[in-house]
Amino acid sequence: MTSDSPIWPAQLDHLRLDSDDPAMLADYYATVFGYHQSDLPDGRFLLQGPGRRLVVGGGTPGDRPYHGYRLQSRQQLEEVRAYLQGKGVNTEPSPSEIFEDDAVAVRDPDGWLSVFGLPRGDLPSQKAVNVPSAVTLSGRLQHVVVASNNLEQMMRYYEDILGYVPSDYVNADTDDPESKKVAFYRSDPEHHSFAVFAASDVRSDHHAYEVDDWNAVRDWADHMSALHIKIWWGPGRHGPGNNLFFMIKDPHENQVEISAELEVMPREMAPRIWPMEERSLNLWGDGWIRD
Repeated sequence: MTSDSPIWPAQLDHLRLDSDDPAMLADYYATVFGYHQSDLPDGRFLLQGPGRRLVVGGGTPGDRPYHGYRLQSRQQLEEVRAYLQGKGVNTEPSPSEIFEDDAVAVRDPDGWLSVFGLPRGDLPSQKAVNVPSAVTLSGRLQHVVVASNNLEQMMRYYEDILGYVPSDYVNADTDDPESKKVAFYRSDPEHHSFAVFAASDVRSDHHAYEVDDWNAVRDWADHMSALHIKIWWGPGRHGPGNNLFFMIKDPHENQVEISAELEVMPREMAPRIWPMEERSLNLWGDGWIRD
């Protein structure tokens, strides 16, 4: 991150997922990932849980129209707005129904919309839950990942325009700095709130929930088992980020990750280089090699 970027610290607060059957997808996430569900206008749904929020709306299955990053104060928001305008970045009206109306939105070279703002104070209250259920499981919405056939421009945008801090790169050749295949970025001390993988096209990759510890990973896996949902990848431990994980797929084939022990890095820590091999992606077993 450039030293003058005011985006640090920002945390992933929510995102929107689209479906040709939003009610089905909202019910799925409410059941599987422990969300309270509220109706929004025009057939959209607000999902809220402990440390996690989603908006589900109508659209092409698998689309992710925006990612919402929470700032710390109105002063920081105004500094971010001025900083982006000073960089010559075109800003857009915020589509977020969770952030206040003065949130600022920007679109990266692949078309992904990032919204920086402050949560509204009039969101529906969540019901108290006194018995164990998915709603009581820890799982803070923590990072989002995309795939790109335009990796170099995406890296320049997140590093030089937004000023995200590179945490780790994965290179096809560790001796060749131009052979990067993956870039992990942090906007606060956690290893990554955003990452981009080189691929044959532009698409969503996954979003992730950070849980309290290894026991919480076990509890989520047991919860998935009770719902007859198979783990798609894992359990394992990533190299970059050093986090424990497993992934499942939702009804639209969106990958969703449960993660724990994500590495914490000071802002000034320089990025590291990992080789593009299975062991970097999963220190314990099989790796998911994107195309």
